[in-house]
Amino acid sequence: MSIFETFRTAVESLNANKLRTLLTMLGVIIGVASVVALLSIGAGVSSNITSRINGMGTNMLSINTDNRQANARLTNADVRALDDPLRVPDVTSAIGEVRGNAKVMVGTNLRNTTVQGEMPGFFAMRNINMDIGSIYTDDDNTQRRRVAVLGYSLAQTLFNNSALALGQTVMVDTTPFQVVGVAEQKGGFGPQSGDDTIYVPLNVAQEKLFVRRNTGLDSVSTIYAQIRSADVASSATQDISRTLRSAHNLLPTQADDFRVFNQAELASTLDSVAATLTEFLGAIGAISLLVGGIGIMNIMLVSVTERTREIGVRKAIGAARGAILLQFLIESLTVSASAGVIGLLLGMGISLFIGSQGSFKSIIEPQTVAIAFGFSVLIGVVFGLYPAWRASRLQPVEALRYE
Repeated sequence: MSIFETFRTAVESLNANKLRTLLTMLGVIIGVASVVALLSIGAGVSSNITSRINGMGTNMLSINTDNRQANARLTNADVRALDDPLRVPDVTSAIGEVRGNAKVMVGTNLRNTTVQGEMPGFFAMRNINMDIGSIYTDDDNTQRRRVAVLGYSLAQTLFNNSALALGQTVMVDTTPFQVVGVAEQKGGFGPQSGDDTIYVPLNVAQEKLFVRRNTGLDSVSTIYAQIRSADVASSATQDISRTLRSAHNLLPTQADDFRVFNQAELASTLDSVAATLTEFLGAIGAISLLVGGIGIMNIMLVSVTERTREIGVRKAIGAARGAILLQFLIESLTVSASAGVIGLLLGMGISLFIGSQGSFKSIIEPQTVAIAFGFSVLIGVVFGLYPAWRASRLQPVEALRYE
């Protein structure tokens, strides 16, 4: 019997029991769809995290107070010290930030959101571009002008159209600010995206918005230090620590009252966590696929039992063991491969739908598709081999006697 005839016979046998074939395929369909969807979503989340960290700059260090230390604080003087190339040669620029929550209002539109007091250099350092208008200047900061840059979604919320925000006045608690720019949309969620944030000059924020800070009028929440490259992060961290310890008059026996974070290390750590999560999700899908393979073996064994007399007749008229084994193996492969194709389409549809609803885009990688489909075919071979071998080993006389 030719391979074509063997394939046709296998397909006819499967068509004779359509419902059973469909139910057998269902386990593999669910398994493949799970693998594709979960790996694609995991890859999308990983890419989203990496792009956001890179968007903030991987050649940047951030310094915060260590709240475990009593009276820990960072000040404008610390910013100036870290901006001194004689003290910290690997730092190209340092800026201070104060951050807090406040009520931002325009007419009857009210939003309780994040307010960041920033130096003008913050926008270039954090790769924040303007959608309309411009950033405020060093002169605005020095002269304590009450100007502001709105995050994209905040401008949409307050004015219904971000283009209408330029030149308008917004109230931050009880202090009026004139809008000079609206930042480009970053996307994502939480305050780190910046879309729901209002940026104002650092000096104004320190003196008008956060005057009740118990750490002093010139305190900053965070210092961002831009370094020449990620390769000098270690030496820059040492210089920063030495400079701040000297500025804070810390004794050798005293612990640091600040903490230095490396954005590149954070990106690497988060990427590693996302990769581990993706592998875990893929393993869950693989378990579903394995269960589907067991279902294929079960049904193929039932099929061998039901068709014992048929096998006996074929052997009696000269069918070789190889032909019998190949027929049942092709049946198993047809079930698993067909289920694999359907599962791929279903998994890609699920991942694209979830990606369109969330803050990230699912990434369907070619290797994910290849692995999922290849595994489904492998399942057909592995779990179909024993039933096919069992069918080929039946003795013609005993098979013809089978009722």
